[in-house]
Amino acid sequence: MTSPLMETVRNRLSGAFAALVSFASRMSPARLAWGGLALAAVMLLSVNLISSELFGGWKADLTEDRLFTISPGSAAVLGAIEEPIKAQLYFSSKLGERAPSLAAYSGRIRTMLEEFQRLSNGKFQLEVVDPQPFTEVEEKAVGAGLRGQRLNAEGEMGYFGLVATNATDDQQVIASLSPDRENFVEYDITKLIHSLSNPKKRLVGLISSLPLDGGENPMTKQPTQPWIIMSQIREFFDVETLDQAVTEIPARIDVLLVAKPTMLTPQAAYAIDQFALKGGKLLVLVDPMAEAAQLELLQKKGEGNEQIAALLKSWGVEFDGKKVAADIRHARRVQFGRGEEGSVTQYVAWLGLDKSNFDPGDILSSGIETLNVASPGILTPIEGATTRVTPLLTTSSDAMEIKTEQVGMSADPVALLRNYVPGGKKLDLAVRISGDAKSAFPAGAPKPGEKAGDKKDNPAAAPDAKPADATNKADEAKPAAPATPGPGHVATGRINAIVVADTDFLADRFWVENRDMLGQQFVVPSAGNGAFVVGALENLTGSDALLALRGRGIKNRTFTLVENLRLDAERQYREKEEALTAKLKSVEAELQKLQTAAATNNIIADEQKTAAIERFTSQMIETRRELRQVKLALGQSITSLDGWLKFANIALVPLLIAAGGIGWSVWRARRAGPKA
Repeated sequence: MTSPLMETVRNRLSGAFAALVSFASRMSPARLAWGGLALAAVMLLSVNLISSELFGGWKADLTEDRLFTISPGSAAVLGAIEEPIKAQLYFSSKLGERAPSLAAYSGRIRTMLEEFQRLSNGKFQLEVVDPQPFTEVEEKAVGAGLRGQRLNAEGEMGYFGLVATNATDDQQVIASLSPDRENFVEYDITKLIHSLSNPKKRLVGLISSLPLDGGENPMTKQPTQPWIIMSQIREFFDVETLDQAVTEIPARIDVLLVAKPTMLTPQAAYAIDQFALKGGKLLVLVDPMAEAAQLELLQKKGEGNEQIAALLKSWGVEFDGKKVAADIRHARRVQFGRGEEGSVTQYVAWLGLDKSNFDPGDILSSGIETLNVASPGILTPIEGATTRVTPLLTTSSDAMEIKTEQVGMSADPVALLRNYVPGGKKLDLAVRISGDAKSAFPAGAPKPGEKAGDKKDNPAAAPDAKPADATNKADEAKPAAPATPGPGHVATGRINAIVVADTDFLADRFWVENRDMLGQQFVVPSAGNGAFVVGALENLTGSDALLALRGRGIKNRTFTLVENLRLDAERQYREKEEALTAKLKSVEAELQKLQTAAATNNIIADEQKTAAIERFTSQMIETRRELRQVKLALGQSITSLDGWLKFANIALVPLLIAAGGIGWSVWRARRAGPKA
């Protein structure tokens, strides 16, 4: 049974609906059509309001590269925030007035940060600040480390940067959000958030035979200075040196730096293998010829190079220590010999690499203009490997493979240049390895004498096995039981590693210069080698989600069709402009010639010359007028095109809908016809 109240409401609604139908039936078709359009507009507005409230967080990114969709890596970092992070986006409104492109870029940054805030469930808190000149807010921005841009002669400054703090008042700053880094802006901000979520200083484990922390000169027996790269690394990380006979990589190590460990034992190689398969991050540096430490390494011989090569092979990369990559296109000019016997030539094994050699989509390419390497090796991805091998650094297509014995102390740069033959393909000098990999020790920890990649032979098939007794032939046919890995052994796992086929790029002489300034010695970087190493370690110490981020950014994309229309219009007018400019120069030259001749001879020009001067003057004025008209027409053409585009974007679609509605109403009215 229904209640009396419900019955009353139902009766009233029925009565109202019946009255509305009766009223509508007495209306003319034209009024009914307009009323329908008005009702449709009200319904559309209502649906928009309701949907904006209910589905405000729903978005659709229809751009070609999904530029406005937050990467899964960033979403994972945001979802892992435990304590609130407060971020302040500083953008000076006066800076936006002077540079509209920066204003548009700041809007895109703000949109992305608001999406970060939503994905973090409120743990990432955003505040937008406009630091007006000569205010306390500006002083706060300067105190946080933001870099200002001068706006005018009065000394007013504009700011565009990001400051963020965590619950323990640790602070991270992006001093200037420059459009030059828009391809990596999502990575930069995500890394900032990850650093505040995990503020502890990262620990780098070091396994190396190189004298990175100093050593002894084999010739003079004098101590040598530590390489400057180590001070660069220690500025950002804690470093713990591990023995080359280590049997287990400590769990406290965040990233392992393996740099040509020539005395690495099989047990240490197994420890590295297990560290990688259990999720440890690695920066591995191999080198067919470590020229910067060639004498020192003669005293540290071992099987470490073979051990590391076997590990790389199990991870999907082949490294041949007998080959060196040469590249005539990037060869550095060096001087060999001394005094009058010395000569300057291109050394094809010492390379000065630039941006063209980097993967532009990888974060490690950001901010590095040059990178110097010496006698680098070659890394070759293995077909069918389960890992993903992405080249980070490559030679040009004019590269050539040469033998290792052709470089080093016995190198002959002139002969290498004379016999150079381009190979026609690029060679990989550095790669990033990720994905599923198998252990180089499938049977577990190696026993004394075993190496990485060795297979457990069947004892019955061993060369020195004694003949079995005839009565035990059945037993002899049985295969030996496979070795059982020890407890804790991992046979497969996901790895994240960066491999560089050079170690000389760490040495001081390949990337820094000593300069004397006001009586003091200063070290000035001449290449981005240090930044590359620190950037690689910084990238690897991040989470797996952060490692998955690649350069993408939020770009200001143009309409291809519109851009083509602009170019066509500009091309037509530019041709006219060039022709008129050439004509103007010719007329001016002729006029100048006549005027100079008259002035030099100090005579009064006759009627013929006077007429010629007047004619050329008239032509010059007319040509200039036509040139102004062409330039004006070009500007008007582009302005007209912009106007039509704005009209199409703003008004055309609504007008088409309205026209369609009116046409439909008229058609319905004519179809209904006059009532009898």
